[in-house]
Amino acid sequence: MTTKIANTTKSDLWLNSLIESLKDFEYAAEYLTVILENDPESEQILRVTLQDIIKARQDDNCLSEDAQQYYQKLEQIFAKNEEQSIYLFINLLKALGFKINIINNL
Repeated sequence: MTTKIANTTKSDLWLNSLIESLKDFEYAAEYLTVILENDPESEQILRVTLQDIIKARQDDNCLSEDAQQYYQKLEQIFAKNEEQSIYLFINLLKALGFKINIINNL
């Protein structure tokens, strides 16, 4: 039982540290770029990554109403298990010789 509590605590500390790091717009951009550049082993990785970025922005009171609305629409796509279409688009871009690069626009 103690091991489970210790592991949960370490996991919570790691997630809290990640959320704190994602408050930095440059770090969040680099983190998202890496996720998009690599083919995910789990279709949920993009969804979880965006959830973490949204949480960081909410915690820092830096989430615009527009961003919130777009995120909610994207969540509807994820709920329908259509996340793979995003990766198909990215793979098409790669095949055409293009690359997605996320930059801080603020």
